[in-house]
Amino acid sequence: MINAGQLNKRITFQVSTISAGEGITSWSDYCTVWAAILPHVGNRRYQAKQLDSEIEGQIIIRYRDDITSSMRIKYSDRHFQILSIINPGEANTQLEIEYKELQD
Repeated sequence: MINAGQLNKRITFQVSTISAGEGITSWSDYCTVWAAILPHVGNRRYQAKQLDSEIEGQIIIRYRDDITSSMRIKYSDRHFQILSIINPGEANTQLEIEYKELQD
């Protein structure tokens, strides 16, 4: 369980919308929450790469039941693709989100 003081970054979950007729995808803000952003470094990065070579880190937030992997995350001027969402121990206390940074 992460300490509440470590949730010190404001992130925004975004949902995609496709404009009819044009097929252009745009993103709109869904919700903004406090989070801990933990980039994979050293041994942890090596272990993560064995699972998926594109995993770059983990974001931890308080539990929500409305977050899906079809969303993306905005933090400052950066965007992250959600690779997986884990509810540790099915305890409904926090979500661990594995991400990779998108190149805009």
